Amino acid sequence: MAATTWAEAQGWQDRAVEISSLYGLPPVTAMLLSRGEAQPDVLAPFLHLDDVPWPEPSRIPNLMAAAERIERAIREGEQILVHGDYDVDGLMGSAILVGGLRSFGGRVEAFIPSRFDGGYGLSDTSLEAVADTRSTLVVTTDCGTNAREIGARLAASRVELIVTDHHLPVQGQQPDGIVVNPHLDEDHPDRALCGASVALQVLRGVADVMGKELPLEPFLRLTAIATVTDVVRMTPVNRKICKAGFKALQDTPNTGLAHMLSQAKVKGPVRGYHISFHIGPRFNAAGRMEDARLVLDLLLERRPERAAALMGRLEMLNRRRKSLQAVALQEALIQSRQKRNPRVVFAASEKWHKGVIGPVAARLADTLHKSAFVVSVEGGEGVGSARSWRDDNVSSLLDGASDLLVRYGGHSGAAGFTVMEDKIEALSSRLADAPSAGNGSEVRESYFPIGPEELSAAWDAWGFLDPFGPGNPEPYLGVTGLVPRGQRIAAGRHMIWDTAMPGGETLQVIAWDGVTSGYDHARLTPSRTVIGRPGPQNRAGSLPFYFNVEAIL
Repeated sequence: MAATTWAEAQGWQDRAVEISSLYGLPPVTAMLLSRGEAQPDVLAPFLHLDDVPWPEPSRIPNLMAAAERIERAIREGEQILVHGDYDVDGLMGSAILVGGLRSFGGRVEAFIPSRFDGGYGLSDTSLEAVADTRSTLVVTTDCGTNAREIGARLAASRVELIVTDHHLPVQGQQPDGIVVNPHLDEDHPDRALCGASVALQVLRGVADVMGKELPLEPFLRLTAIATVTDVVRMTPVNRKICKAGFKALQDTPNTGLAHMLSQAKVKGPVRGYHISFHIGPRFNAAGRMEDARLVLDLLLERRPERAAALMGRLEMLNRRRKSLQAVALQEALIQSRQKRNPRVVFAASEKWHKGVIGPVAARLADTLHKSAFVVSVEGGEGVGSARSWRDDNVSSLLDGASDLLVRYGGHSGAAGFTVMEDKIEALSSRLADAPSAGNGSEVRESYFPIGPEELSAAWDAWGFLDPFGPGNPEPYLGVTGLVPRGQRIAAGRHMIWDTAMPGGETLQVIAWDGVTSGYDHARLTPSRTVIGRPGPQNRAGSLPFYFNVEAIL
C-alpha cells in the first residue's frame, strides 16, 4: 500500500482573495476554488452556468442524418430497436430514447445485453433481439462505435444501424450505418458528454426534424445520473446538465425515480454524493447480479404498485451485491497483502461473482493507491475488471499483456478482459513487472485548514461546487479543534465520534473501516487535525452533514 503524506495547502491565499472579490463569493468557497490551475478571471463558465448555452445537437458529426432517418422510421411505422448497455450510462440512454421516441409516436422496443450472455455492446444476442422484434432500424446508446463485424451482419440482413455513443473510435472498426459520436472529430467540443447525453442530443435532433417541442427536464434527470456515474469530465456543460438534473430530481413525477430516491433515503437537495454512493450502485446492481432490463422497466413504469414491486426486486439485488462484494473485497485485500509491493494490485478467485469484480477493483485502487486487476474464474476462464489509480492507464497495461489475453477493451480509467485460467499467473507477473507510471511508494495530498466554526460554510461551498469529478476534483479539509463528547463503534468496523460544534450542534465524525485501520477512541482530540470531507447526513434533527475521515494527524 502506498503511504499518504499530508501537507497543508500553500500559496492559495492571494488567489482566494481575488476570486472572492471578482465573483462575490464567501471566503471558504473562494478558498476551495483556489485549488485549480485556472486563473481567477477565467472561472466564469464554471461559476455562471446560466450563461453556458445548451450545445446545438447539429454540431455532433452525423447527428442530423441520424435524426432524419429516425423521423422517417417513425413516420412510416417501422419497428425500431433501441440497443443499450447494462451500466448506468447505457440504461439512462435507453430510457431517454425509448421514452422519447415513443412520445413521438414511434414503434420502439428495447434490448439491454447481459453481462453474462453476450457481454458489452453488439453481439450475436443483439442479432437475435433484432430478429425477435422484427426491427428494421437499430439505434444504439453508449455502444456500437467499433462494432464493424456485427454492423456488417445487420446490413446483410437489411437492417439499418444508427450508433449513438461516446467511446473512442478504433481506426477502421466503425460499422456500416450512421455513427453519431463526438470523438469522430478531433477536439470536438462535446467529447466530454456521456453516452446518455449524446442520446439526448439525438432525441433533440429528431424533435427539430419533426417540428416538435421537447421539454428537457424529464431527460436531464437521467443524463445527470449518467454523467456522475460514468465519471466524465466536469466541463461547464456537464455541470449545467447535473445542476439542472439534480434540481429536477428533487420532486420528480417519475414513479420509478421517486421510489429510488425514497429507498436511498435521499433528503434535501440531491448532490453528486447521492448519485455516486446510493443511486448509481442500486441501478448497477441489476446488471451485476441478474438482468439490467429491470432498471429500464422501472424507469418507464407509470403504475405506482408495479414500480414499487420492481424497486423491491432491485433493492433485493442490491443487498445481495453488497454482501458478495464485501466478501470478495476482504479476500482480495488478503491476497494483495501476501504479495511484496507489486506494480499493481492483482487478485483472482473461483469464488467471486463476476458481477462484483468491477466495484472490488475500484475499492482496491482507492484503498491501496495502485491500479487494480480483479479476476473471477469459472470453467477454466477468467473474466477480469481493471480500475486505474490516478493517471495510470490500465488499458495500456493490458496492451502490454495482450498476448496472454483472449480479449480486452476499455479506456485509461477502466477496462475489462478475459484470460484463460492457465495464463492468470503469467498475467499477474507481467503486470507486476510493467514499467512504473510514477505511482511510487508515497502519495502526496494537500488539505485546506479550517476550524469547526467554518464547517457549515464549507458544507454550503460543497453544494455550490458539486458535483465533483475529473476537472473538478473534490478537495480535502483539515479541521483542528474538534471536541469529542461521545464515541462508539458501528458494525464492529467503523469509528464514530460525536463532536461539539460552536453553535451547540453535534457533528458526527466517521472513520469508515476505522477499526481495521488501527484507530481507537483516543485518536481524536482537539489538538489533532482531522483530514476529510463533509458528506450528506440522513439523521433527523441533526446537522445536514457529517465529516468523513480520511486521516487524523
